Amino acid sequence: MKGQIHGPITDINMTPFVDIVLVILIIFLITATVMMPRTFSIALPKATQADKIDQLPIIISIDREGHIAINGVRLQHDDQFQAVFLGQNPGEAPQAVIAADKEARHGRLIEVIDQLKLLKVQRIGIEVDQK
Repeated sequence: MKGQIHGPITDINMTPFVDIVLVILIIFLITATVMMPRTFSIALPKATQADKIDQLPIIISIDREGHIAINGVRLQHDDQFQAVFLGQNPGEAPQAVIAADKEARHGRLIEVIDQLKLLKVQRIGIEVDQK
């Protein structure tokens, strides 16, 4: 028989390698989407001094057009702010971090801070990129 070769198999089996790479890719994509609570792109201002926070706060995002999202839930109208904020289960001493685009209007930021003060938020922070 001419077609049979006796001896060790020296070919590399690529199927297990491809399977492992695909599983790692899927895990990476899932964790990347879970870790990103914002619904739109924000260009944060830069600061040389920034403090770290202890608890997991509620993240309020403001884009350059003034649209607001609370932990990734985009508000259709400003009157939804209180309902959506309280729906995020803030706990006893709620903390909030505002991630506002550097091109957002200053007045819009103040409106959000006023809403948070009405909701008795104890600590309010501003998210920045550290230089």
